[in-house]
Amino acid sequence: MGQIIKDYLERIRRYHYLGYIRHYYNAARHPHPFRFLAFILLSLVVTFSLAIFSTFAIINNTFQGNPIIFYGLTVFMYFIGFAFVPTIVLWIQGYRHREKILSSEIPDNLPQNSGKEVWYVLMLLSLYQTINKIFEW
Repeated sequence: MGQIIKDYLERIRRYHYLGYIRHYYNAARHPHPFRFLAFILLSLVVTFSLAIFSTFAIINNTFQGNPIIFYGLTVFMYFIGFAFVPTIVLWIQGYRHREKILSSEIPDNLPQNSGKEVWYVLMLLSLYQTINKIFEW
């Protein structure tokens, strides 16, 4: 049991901590850092505004549908919004220290960004919506 916990903590360290550090090094090497920063700030504003509108809908009880799913999506939006914050901070810090960071200093064991996770979430949500529409009839 102890080895399972150690493996889990190592996986968290590898994919979360080293994943965040990857943002720091990517900012130092990125040719257009302000475009990415503008994109991530816009995403943060959209995510938090949707979460706040959802919170007001919960308070006023004006949403339609299953309340458990709506509450869960609202909490999920807040988690996604708060996950953007370390990315923004590390991106700014990496850009500020880009002259000090040499390409030889970048560790080899940083996890790579696949981008497939977003497509999995979108496919699952579209599958859920399709099944929901089929069974409504």
